[in-house]
Amino acid sequence: MQLLKITSTPMKYELEVENAKLEYQQDVTPSCDITTLPSQLEIHSENAQVRIDTYEARKSLGLTNIDDSIRQYAEKGKEHISRQTREYVEFGEAMSEIQNGTEISDIVRQKMLQQPELYTTFLPSVGADISWDPAQLDLSYTPSDVNLDWQIKDNSYIYKPGSVRMKIVEYAHVDIEYLGGPMYVPPSADPSYTEEKES
Repeated sequence: MQLLKITSTPMKYELEVENAKLEYQQDVTPSCDITTLPSQLEIHSENAQVRIDTYEARKSLGLTNIDDSIRQYAEKGKEHISRQTREYVEFGEAMSEIQNGTEISDIVRQKMLQQPELYTTFLPSVGADISWDPAQLDLSYTPSDVNLDWQIKDNSYIYKPGSVRMKIVEYAHVDIEYLGGPMYVPPSADPSYTEEKES
């Protein structure tokens, strides 16, 4: 007869499992700073310059400055003295021929018949001195420039590791139940004990 009843109860537990996660974050609205420099056009121009020197032309007409006038009068004085000297010499040579039959009236007549030299000239005899510098045009062009500065945040990844949590609902235990009656030592202590008679 089985006197003990043994009952074994296993441990009860609950598992809470959270899976690992990888989160991707991205800024979908980036910003941009725009800096613009306008184009520039610089123009430097110089007009043409014309220089006209008419002094030599005016000089050929007798319109001279003081220095040239003095110089011309000096040259004319020298020429006049030289011409008069030559005429006096020629007249003296002609007078020396009187002894050879030449008369003074012939000398005077010959002198009066002398015609001055004629020549044709165009005045002014010298044209104007013209010099000029051409016009200059310098262009300096700087193109426009646009700078873009994008403010883009770096894409980021966030990793969340998984986790496992165990919750014990009931611990394991063993129940032992005695199915028999009480045991008395000595047996005579049992109130229902009856002494066995020897036959």
